Amino acid sequence: MKQKLLSYIRDRKNENLKFLSDLVAIDSSNEQHGIHGKELPIQQFIAAKLETMGMKVDLFQPDNAILEAMAESNPGHDYTDRPNVVATLPGTGGGRSLILNGHIDTMPFDQIDQWITHPLQPKVIDGKLYGRGSTDMKGGVAAMILALEAIGRCGISLKGDVLIETVADEEGGGNGTLACIAKGYKADAAIITEPTQLEIMPAHMGWLFYKVEVTGKALHAALKWRGVNAIEKTVKIIQALQELERTWAVGKRSPILPPPTINFGTICGGMAGSVVADRCVLDFGLHYLPQDKDCNGMGSLVQQEVFDVINGVAAGDPWLREHPPVITLYQQGSGYEIPFDSAIIGVMKKEYEAATNKKPTIQGCPYGSDARLLTNYGGTPTVLFGPGSIEQAHAINEFVSVEEYLQAIEILALTIAEWCNS
Repeated sequence: MKQKLLSYIRDRKNENLKFLSDLVAIDSSNEQHGIHGKELPIQQFIAAKLETMGMKVDLFQPDNAILEAMAESNPGHDYTDRPNVVATLPGTGGGRSLILNGHIDTMPFDQIDQWITHPLQPKVIDGKLYGRGSTDMKGGVAAMILALEAIGRCGISLKGDVLIETVADEEGGGNGTLACIAKGYKADAAIITEPTQLEIMPAHMGWLFYKVEVTGKALHAALKWRGVNAIEKTVKIIQALQELERTWAVGKRSPILPPPTINFGTICGGMAGSVVADRCVLDFGLHYLPQDKDCNGMGSLVQQEVFDVINGVAAGDPWLREHPPVITLYQQGSGYEIPFDSAIIGVMKKEYEAATNKKPTIQGCPYGSDARLLTNYGGTPTVLFGPGSIEQAHAINEFVSVEEYLQAIEILALTIAEWCNS
């Protein structure tokens, strides 16, 4: 059975590349961080494909009224003509069910003159398929669809149900997958085909993003000592947070994830070099280990460490003590992890070796994904696995390795067949 499946997939290299190219050629940009988007045409294309595979297709728009009551939802997004697709292939009974999940929205694109090919005109050059979304994550979406199609074309029946979810608005925070959870879709395990370079990833970091507003006292720069420079006060906060980051790097460890980090994204303050700055706004984000989550699975314990540091700076500064910084949390996402000995990981390791004759790498994921939602809220243990590198995501001249893409189809097909029939 395995050799028949692999031979079928390998004989259809050109067809498999064409399907991915067809997906890349359809603009499915997510706009304004999820407020708007263009997912309808590609979801209609995918729904039609899944129907030809004999799957029952549910095409539905996320409902903000339902999402607002769910943890980690992102309010205020317009879902007009932005549907999810969930397609179900019922099993014959007695097997384990599996969700294959991937987001179909991409980041927008610009600076067309700097692209090797137009972002919506995919082209293979030197073993790389270029185009917006080729890595993030239409390569993974195409691979999981073609893997299931290959199983059907080879006449292999499955005991367990398979659900394919292509979701809208992941780039805006994950409301598409939350909407699937809200409709009751779940399974014994899930694979999200994010770009992992074919590494098996059973964990990712959580994150918190903040805005800190610091007030000073404006005055002519020639009399600086009589004013209060908000930028300089903000620098004190930055230095204290850098020390916290160094403490974390020493004391917080994971065998598969990097240490926690703090990144200062933007800083804006003052009006001119001749004026003491009376206001400064700092945007920063941090990523924390899933082991540091609170009892609700979120980052309140980490947040308290951050607040303690900023409040400590304020307590030691006469001006800031009377004019404390205003800290606003504007985005957060939970970390997630599943045990290394989870059944889905065991199956994936076995089938990876069967397809490639190599042992897979088990690694943690430094960025966030919808895996946290399926695992933490959907009750479905989830693994990240797919073609492409996160270094290509959102980039000019985004590409996916053709070899990785084709191997992903093979590994996923073997995994689906083994998991659902065990």
